[in-house]
Amino acid sequence: MRFHSINLRNYRGIADSRVEFGDGVTVVEGPNEVGKSSIHEAITHLREDKSSSRKASVKETQPVGVDAGPEVELHLSTGDYELKYRKRWIKQPFTELSVIRPRPEQLSSDDAHDRFLSILADTVDVDLLVALDVAQGESLAQAPLAQIKALHSALNESGIEVADHDDFLDRIEVEYSKYFTKSGKETGDYKAANAEVPSAEAAFEELRERSRGMDELVDNHARAAARLESVRGQLSQALNDRHEAEQAAKAVAELKAVLDQTMEQAKSAQRDQQIAREALDRRTQLIDDVAAAEETVTATRSSVTDLEATQSDIDSDFARAQKTLEDKQSALDEARALAKAAAKDVTEARARTDLTELTRRLDTIRDHDEKKSRAQATIGSIAVTTKDVEALISLETEVRIAENAKTSAAAQIVAKRLGSQAIDVDGTALGDGATGEFAAVKDVRITIEGIADITVRPGASPVELDKALASAKQAFDVELQRLDVDSVAQARERADVRADAEAVKAEADSTLKVLLGQDRRDKLEAALARAQQILGTDGTCPGTEGKPEDGAEADSPHDERPLNELEKAVTESEKTVDDAQSAVDAARVELERTRTNRDDARVETVRAQTSLKEAETQHERLTSSLAAARTTNSDADLEEAVKSAKAQASNVDSQVNEARVAYEAADPESLEMQLQNVRQLVGSKEAQREEVRQEVDRLSALIDDRASEGIYEKLAAAEEALESALRKQARLARQATAINLLRTTVLKHKEESQRKYVAPFKEQIERLGRLVFGQGLSVEVSEDLEIVSRTLNERTVPFESLSGGTKEQLALIGRLAVATLVDSDSGAPVVLDDAFGFADAQRLNALNVILSTVGKSAQVILLTCQPDRFARLGGAKTVSLT
Repeated sequence: MRFHSINLRNYRGIADSRVEFGDGVTVVEGPNEVGKSSIHEAITHLREDKSSSRKASVKETQPVGVDAGPEVELHLSTGDYELKYRKRWIKQPFTELSVIRPRPEQLSSDDAHDRFLSILADTVDVDLLVALDVAQGESLAQAPLAQIKALHSALNESGIEVADHDDFLDRIEVEYSKYFTKSGKETGDYKAANAEVPSAEAAFEELRERSRGMDELVDNHARAAARLESVRGQLSQALNDRHEAEQAAKAVAELKAVLDQTMEQAKSAQRDQQIAREALDRRTQLIDDVAAAEETVTATRSSVTDLEATQSDIDSDFARAQKTLEDKQSALDEARALAKAAAKDVTEARARTDLTELTRRLDTIRDHDEKKSRAQATIGSIAVTTKDVEALISLETEVRIAENAKTSAAAQIVAKRLGSQAIDVDGTALGDGATGEFAAVKDVRITIEGIADITVRPGASPVELDKALASAKQAFDVELQRLDVDSVAQARERADVRADAEAVKAEADSTLKVLLGQDRRDKLEAALARAQQILGTDGTCPGTEGKPEDGAEADSPHDERPLNELEKAVTESEKTVDDAQSAVDAARVELERTRTNRDDARVETVRAQTSLKEAETQHERLTSSLAAARTTNSDADLEEAVKSAKAQASNVDSQVNEARVAYEAADPESLEMQLQNVRQLVGSKEAQREEVRQEVDRLSALIDDRASEGIYEKLAAAEEALESALRKQARLARQATAINLLRTTVLKHKEESQRKYVAPFKEQIERLGRLVFGQGLSVEVSEDLEIVSRTLNERTVPFESLSGGTKEQLALIGRLAVATLVDSDSGAPVVLDDAFGFADAQRLNALNVILSTVGKSAQVILLTCQPDRFARLGGAKTVSLT
């Protein structure tokens, strides 16, 4: 087999990539994730998975975000055949096989898949194809070579004949299978006999053990009964101990009650002592408060006299400041009147200017607003828009499409006039020699003048087409009803009227936006109203009567001076007002200062007078309280009450100490622990008594049950069954040993022949391997054609104990040895994905030599992301992927 090329489309991350392979060694290089391993994977999927496969491994090859199925095409030669094999999975799957030689064939679908597998089975050993295909990460494992027929044929052709023991060995295997499985485990009667002996032994031992258990039950029953009597005695003693402890606890409780009573009396005496002391302290504090109040009255009376003398002078200063403020305020009012008159003249002049401009501007705005309103009314009365017309046309198109689809699906009538007789098909006359085609979507009448009158009735059209047509018509009718029109033409006519109105409205909106600018119309209307109000309803100032304050005659309706002169007069009058205001503010500040001084003086005087009154009242109250208190209890009586309460508290404290000594001498804590212990002891002994009693009852029941079983009779029967099983086991064991010895001897002779059979394979591995490991290399190969161990310079190491690099190199050399031994016509390409990653530079050079040598007789395809590994490989074709 030879691979010529492979083409991948939409496969994982590959959009479209083609690789041409050479007849010898081809190195396919490129960075990670460029699609090298995808080539190896694609060949496997192409061979194993139908285009209809939905396996997870197939689904994973579909590129993310691309709505297309992965596709692979392989051009190869195998045996006498040259093929192109192509598949696509998942999206629009298909399978195509084109046989170029020896005889052209074109097949598709499952026929193509089955034909391809048939050609492979006839021309190549598929096991060999799999064995020589090394996926990424599998380079450390040896190829399964034991089942490869092509390799067996090559080894047989080397001249070594394997001894023919098969018939005899088959008969041995049949007999051997009666006693052992293929893995050497017991089976059949032999297994059953061997299993029967342990079972019989177990049954015998169980019964013998149960007979011994009968004796043990009797002994255990006697011991349990003795324990029950002992526990009952211990329980009786515990009950006596509990009664004594409870009596002692009562006596201690009485002592505790005496102690609590004396302690309560001590607390009462301490409260009486505290009350007497607090009463004496309050009397002393009251005497001190009376003396302090008398001193406060004297000091406050002197302060009031001084403040009343100062108050008169401060009131005179406040009266003078108030008169000055009144004079300044009169001057300010006169200045403000003059400024108001000047401001009125300026306001009227400005209003006349604004009135003319606002009137013209608002008239224009009202005209365009009226246009906008008329256009808006037109728009509101027509609901059909250009977009609605487009949607309606689209729905009408859908109806036509559905009708055409139904027509296309209907039976077609093709009529041709051959003679002179007139033919009429559904109202259409056919001329001489004319041909007409009609769809039978309804009854079609065919009339041949003077000969026949034929009616063709349509069959049931596909339900989906009827549904599609009904749905399209319904959607079209609903839209016509929603728009309140009878046809697309009427809808288009209304939409045009609406569009014209929208254009007028847009123009009016644009003009209004320019006229208004940053202003709002309501503000412009308000400004016009203010100007009219200022000038009067007719836009002129109303006439004035009488004379102004300056004595001039009012012979004109308004001041005719220019606006700038009027504004200048306003500025001058405002400055006069500001000066007068400053004078008023200064006078007001001075007034506020004098008012503050006056108010502060009055507050101080009133506060001092109030304090004096309060001090006098407090002195009188405290003096009265002291006199009343002394009437009830004199100072001497309070001092005597304190001394008496102190003596009583001391006497009660002595009684408390005596009661505490008596209570502590009884050791209540120890007594409480003893009481709790004996109570727990009573509970535990009662539980123990019940537990032992139940054990005695249980043993009694077991003894009665075992006595009724007839254990000793069962034991004798079990012993007899065991002896019978042992005799049967010994007989079958002798037969099994004999057949096993015969089989081992025959297999030994076969293995010797097998070792001679694998010699050419071993020699080829050593011949290639010495280029890498040196002349001291030898390997041991098993009968399954696996490398068992490597010997280098008289040091033997098992294959599984070798380093990763060495295992990889030997495993791949084994595959390359197979490629050189198998005939090139029946061989298969060696595909190595990311191989020799564990090799150092020196071994890589030697491996390049081996690959170059193998490439002369076999096709080798190397997939690598590190092209430097094969930089010194002679005669190789290099394909770079990007």
